[in-house]
Amino acid sequence: MKRLTIMLAAAAMLAGCSNAKNTVIPSDTSKWDEIADDVKSLDEDDRKKLVGYMMRMNLASAFNGGKGGIPPGTTIGDALKAQEEWIAKQEAQEAEAAALKAKVAAQKAADSKQIQQAATIAVTDVQILGQNMMAGRYSDRMNVEITIANKSTKQISGVRGTAVFKDQFDSEITQTNFSLDEDVKPGETRVIKGYGRDLNQFMDEDKKLLSIPFAKMKVTFEPEMIVFQDGSKIGSAEPETP
Repeated sequence: MKRLTIMLAAAAMLAGCSNAKNTVIPSDTSKWDEIADDVKSLDEDDRKKLVGYMMRMNLASAFNGGKGGIPPGTTIGDALKAQEEWIAKQEAQEAEAAALKAKVAAQKAADSKQIQQAATIAVTDVQILGQNMMAGRYSDRMNVEITIANKSTKQISGVRGTAVFKDQFDSEITQTNFSLDEDVKPGETRVIKGYGRDLNQFMDEDKKLLSIPFAKMKVTFEPEMIVFQDGSKIGSAEPETP
């Protein structure tokens, strides 16, 4: 008898849930309380989906000047189906983004390995030049010395990459991009000067660069591309999206 009672109770709950899915959701948010009992009869997973759908549609309406919202005649069952489709789409987009991120990371790792085999590139000095209007410097300037050792059999025509500046505690201060249109012969080690940027005394990262001597900084050069005189390259444009 007890088992029969449990089965009948479960059947009643399923019937109630089934009936609830036929309930039309009021388009007017002030009337949502009218379907509270129907919402309560759903299992926890469906309740979360329904609430997610209702909040999502309400938010979309708010950002669209009150237009849109839950279409008239939408049942709880319709809402659950729509939310499941939306969740599946979001998960698919996240999976695509993760796959692209992994592809980019793999390509960068491969490019980095090739670049390291072709050349060693390092920031070997950083100088701060103070503002000097007589010399045409209307703000403080950071000049960066970059040394390139060409380990390949081809002449380098240019290097593109990013200098990353960290303090002695390994906290990043700033990054600066460089495109060096400089020739470096096979087997040659060349010190390149004259590249840098103006510093803004009102920016925190630039103020920190002004206050820390190069000896107390950790500066690395992260090469992104090497172009050779024959037109060949190591490091390419962003990979195609999947």
